[in-house]
Amino acid sequence: MPTPSFRPANASDDAAIRRLIRAARLDPTNLHWQNFTCACDDAGRTIGIAQVKPYRDCREFGSLVVVPSWQGQGVAAALIRQLVDAEKGVVWLVCRDRLESFYARFGFVYAGYRSRPRTLKLKTGFAILARLFGIRVIAMRRG
Repeated sequence: MPTPSFRPANASDDAAIRRLIRAARLDPTNLHWQNFTCACDDAGRTIGIAQVKPYRDCREFGSLVVVPSWQGQGVAAALIRQLVDAEKGVVWLVCRDRLESFYARFGFVYAGYRSRPRTLKLKTGFAILARLFGIRVIAMRRG
């Protein structure tokens, strides 16, 4: 497969971003196209997205989605590197516990509840409900 290109999202990407987030069953809150980077194929089609959400007390990497036909081709890794390496200071993320080893490859480490910024304490606090369905959510940090 050809190597994808990367570009900042624009207003015309908003519908595609929301569609990809819904299809992946990710957190649909705080989706602002201005925070997203798009990975595109040779024809300019969006094949992956990710964002860094700015909060008052932290910056959170998230909303990482790669279309199925491009999964396993390094698109997710490239998006992570592109966005996280550009950040100055600590970058946080919230993910399912089964993804901990994946994000550890990029320098993220598990962050206990007490070490999390207030915003992520609230966010992961709500995730306790997910445990009723066998889903465990954790926070990680890099930097």
